[in-house]
This record gives sequence, C-alpha cells and structure tokens, in this order.
Amino acid sequence: MGDRYGGRTLMLARISTTFDATADQLWEAISRPDSLRFVSAPLLHFEPLVPGELDDEWAVGKTYALRLFLFGVLPAGEHRITLVTIDREANLIESKESGALAPVWNHTIRFHAVGDGRLQYTDAIEIQAGLRTGIIWAFAHLFYRHRQRRWKRLLRSKTEA
Repeated sequence: MGDRYGGRTLMLARISTTFDATADQLWEAISRPDSLRFVSAPLLHFEPLVPGELDDEWAVGKTYALRLFLFGVLPAGEHRITLVTIDREANLIESKESGALAPVWNHTIRFHAVGDGRLQYTDAIEIQAGLRTGIIWAFAHLFYRHRQRRWKRLLRSKTEA
C-alpha cells in the first residue's frame, strides 16, 4: 500500500507458475492481443471499441480501448490498456490499465528460464479501486490463476500442433 495514489489503498497481487515452454514459444503467443481473449475466457471477455484493433501485435505506447464483459455477457464498462514496456531481452511486459471497476490496474509480466524448456512466469498487478480494492484484489488472484492455466493450455496446443 502506498500514498502514490493520494493515500488511497493500493494492493499488489502476485501470481506465479511454471510453463513447459521456451521464451520464444511464449513470446510468439503473448505478442498477439487475440491471446488475451483466449486466456481470459470465459471469466472475462474483451471487445475492442475500434473493430480489428486486437488483430495485430501489441504496440508500446498505444492505448487499447475495450469493452469488458464478465462471463462473456455481463457488461462491466470500459477497460483501457496502454503498453508501457515490451522487452524481449529482459522477458518483461508492463502495462498501465484502468477501467470502470478498477481505476488503477497496472500489470507486469516477467518470466525466465528455469530449466530445459521450462519458464518461471509471474503476473504482478497493482490494484486501486477505492472501497472495492480488496474484492478486486481477490478476483485478480482467481483470474490470474485461471489465466495461467489457460496459458498452459494454449502453449501445450502450440507444441502439439
């Protein structure tokens, strides 16, 4: 917690796992915004406000305006993602995000090799959502564990193909 956000409660969620994949395999999948839809489903669904905006690779400095749906059907307002860092050498992605449910949702992805064809992967999320911060933080833990299971499934399907 900190006063970085004017004394408002800031919580950090950090969720880690190990993937059976190489950094190159993960970069191939993680670079495409359409992977966000796969790893988020069915808990969250993102629909771009600008059609086709999630068709290319993520771009640093670009803000993606999205409609957010819980369970694919319940409208949860807009969500904005701005990619701040995509560093393939450091295996690091940082985004500044905000939305109707959480005015601050800053996401950092880090990963590194831990053995032959295995990666240690971590999602770290700074969350500030006023009185909802604790509830949103708990949801983030559930959501990112789900996302990491979906990443494993996506990566497995790529290696089996």
